[in-house]
Amino acid sequence: MSAVIDRDSIAQSVVETMIGQGISLRKASARHQISPQTFLRAVAANPALAEQYDRARVALIDRLADEVLELADAPVPTLDNGATDNGLVRQRQLQVDTRKWFLSKLAPKIYGDRLDVQVSDTRISITGALQAAQARLVDVVDVTPRLGVQGEPGRGEAGPAD
Repeated sequence: MSAVIDRDSIAQSVVETMIGQGISLRKASARHQISPQTFLRAVAANPALAEQYDRARVALIDRLADEVLELADAPVPTLDNGATDNGLVRQRQLQVDTRKWFLSKLAPKIYGDRLDVQVSDTRISITGALQAAQARLVDVVDVTPRLGVQGEPGRGEAGPAD
């Protein structure tokens, strides 16, 4: 029983580290020498710990969002001649884009791309297209394929048995 208590207390420490330092589960569990899988088993067994872990993940997401703003707002250092270093600009852009992508995966409802699926074009009428298709079907008389000429043995109807 003490192994379960120790696992729970270590898992509690992992959550506190995640919240306090704003680091990922992987980093926090490594600091406390517990595998992420063991931590997640402890979370699954303890609803109170699961709630705290959810809060820790929200704190991590907020921290990443803050980092995006800090990176975007920070001035890019200039070279000795006063020019902007394009390599540093690209590095900063990569840092921002990576965090934005990660945020869109961790919290897609908040930071994900929104797709507009509303149809507002009234030029196309489904009812009209359906009526036109039905009108074309009236012109088709018989679409069943013919297997052969009737009356010939082996070509449609069977002939008399020998």
